Amino acid sequence: ELLSEDIVRLRLRRPQHFHWSPGQTAYLIMPSVSTLPFEAHPFTIASFDSSLLSTAKLEDQSESSENYETQVLASGAPFWKELVFLVNVHGGFTKKLKEVAATKGQVKVFVDGPYGPSSDLSSYDTSVSVAGGSGISYTLPVFLSVIEHGKSSCKRVVFIWSIRGADYVQWIEEALVKAVQLAPPSLTVSIRIFDTGSPSMSQSMEEDSSLLSPTEKKGTPEQVVTRKGSLTSSMLLSLRVVKMEKGRSDPDALLKEEINMASGSMSVSVCGSQGIARAVRHALRFPVSGPSSILSGGPSVTLYVESFGYA
Repeated sequence: ELLSEDIVRLRLRRPQHFHWSPGQTAYLIMPSVSTLPFEAHPFTIASFDSSLLSTAKLEDQSESSENYETQVLASGAPFWKELVFLVNVHGGFTKKLKEVAATKGQVKVFVDGPYGPSSDLSSYDTSVSVAGGSGISYTLPVFLSVIEHGKSSCKRVVFIWSIRGADYVQWIEEALVKAVQLAPPSLTVSIRIFDTGSPSMSQSMEEDSSLLSPTEKKGTPEQVVTRKGSLTSSMLLSLRVVKMEKGRSDPDALLKEEINMASGSMSVSVCGSQGIARAVRHALRFPVSGPSSILSGGPSVTLYVESFGYA
């Protein structure tokens, strides 16, 4: 599927024996797309290998199994039912994949994996995930994993996502709504979404009075109206733990705010452009998360960085 001009979502019906952990990658081989028949391209698995969300769906399901299969392949459901990959479009292989997606075509895919480590972030007192665009391929499964292990030592989980347009929320909105609904009372959830591509408030109100685009005045976020045409988005943005804001995120201020509130152990996971990773590293530099901070009661911070590569 072509989600935007530079993002392709690849959905595969996963084999029953195929299991993976959050943050792991798989090599994809598509003979009909690649230049050479056995080219293998690594991508992070964006879906979540757990019955957590699908069980919740089944409990509410009163229709036939046939209708259920139709519903579960729609909207955000692939994140727990299928193998999902979000592919950044550049040149070469990914450009050819975009051309196939534009025709809504199907291709045969061979999957080799999973590979790579997977950290158990539910063991931290506070877990923060920071992503830009398709970086949610890494941070969303990590976030959902912490929710699943909500009765562990983790007390607070924060999901920060920077996007170029409000429509990007549709990619994962259903998964986020269900995750918030399933979070145990002992776990505090915070979801911060920053729309870097929104027009000004006056322009958006003139163009569409039902468009949700929070704006900032003197640094204070102001909630406006909800995006048109999506019931789930209305549900997501109406949740108390979800805040959508206009403009670029400030990793320095956001992470310092979390560090000031946290104690014990804290994990920070980041996936996105080099600029986002650099900004997060800069925000956590000494003395923000150094020995002096720990001695004064601050958290011990561990940073996990998942870098983008070009296929």
